[in-house]
Amino acid sequence: TPLGWRVLFKTVMGKVLVFDVDGVIIDVSQTYHVAIQKTVEHYLEKDIPLEEVKGYKFRWGINNDYYASYAIIALKKYGVPEGEIKKLSVESQNAVALRLKESFNLPLTVEEVTQTFIEHFERLKDREKLLLEPFVFEWLKRKGYKLGVLTGRPRTDLEYSFKKFNLWDKFDVIVDDDTIGDISLRKPNPYALRHTLALLGAKPDDEKYYFGDTVADKLMAQGYKERYGDSKLTYVQCNFAEKREEGDITFYTPKELKNFLLEL
Repeated sequence: TPLGWRVLFKTVMGKVLVFDVDGVIIDVSQTYHVAIQKTVEHYLEKDIPLEEVKGYKFRWGINNDYYASYAIIALKKYGVPEGEIKKLSVESQNAVALRLKESFNLPLTVEEVTQTFIEHFERLKDREKLLLEPFVFEWLKRKGYKLGVLTGRPRTDLEYSFKKFNLWDKFDVIVDDDTIGDISLRKPNPYALRHTLALLGAKPDDEKYYFGDTVADKLMAQGYKERYGDSKLTYVQCNFAEKREEGDITFYTPKELKNFLLEL
C-alpha cells in the first residue's frame, strides 16, 4: 500500500547524528587547552608553548585532558620516553595516566594533577565560544533526525556550558564522561559510541554520523565500524584549528560544517 511504502521509506532513510563537543560544537582553544598548559607549567615551574602542549595531546590521542596533562608532565619532568607514552595511550586509553604512574614509579599522583587542572579550568571556562549555534540543532530536530552527544567532558563542565549556550535541550541523548560507570568503556572505547547509538534507538539501516576532531575520535569511529560491523556510520572530521586527521568527510571551517548540516 502507499502507506506501507511511506513507512518503509522512513525506516530506511532515518538519520542519527552524534556530536563530540570540544572542537566541534564549542571552541575550547582558550579553555581546556590552556588549562593543560597551565597545569603542566605548574609542575615544570617553567613556561611551555601552547602549540607544543596541543601537539602532544593530539599526537598521542589522549582524549581526557587530565590524563593528557599527566602524560606531558611524565615526559617533560620525569623523562618518560614519548614512544612509551604513545604505546600506553593506545593500549590503555583512559587508564593511560595510571599506567604511566605504575610503570615508571612516578611520585606525582593522577588525583593531584586532576585537581590542579580543575582549578585552572574554573578560572578559564568563560572564555569558551560557540562553533555551532543552537538553531542548527533545532533545524535538524525539526527534520526528524535523532541527535546525540558523546563527549569526554565531566557532567558538571558540560552542564555549565550547555546551559549557558542554550544547548541542553537540543539533544535526545547526552553521554558524558560520567555516564558509563566502567572507565575502560568510556570514550574513546568504541563501546561508548555503540552505547550512545543504542540509547538513540538507531536501527541497522539508519544513516549514522559521528562528528569529531581528534585522532582519538577517528580511531573510536573506525573501531566501532570494525567491532560491530556497521558500515552505515560516517565519520566526520572537523579540522577547524589545524589539520589533524582525514575523516570519511572532512571540514576545515565551522561554516563548512554548518552548511553541510543545514543541507543534510
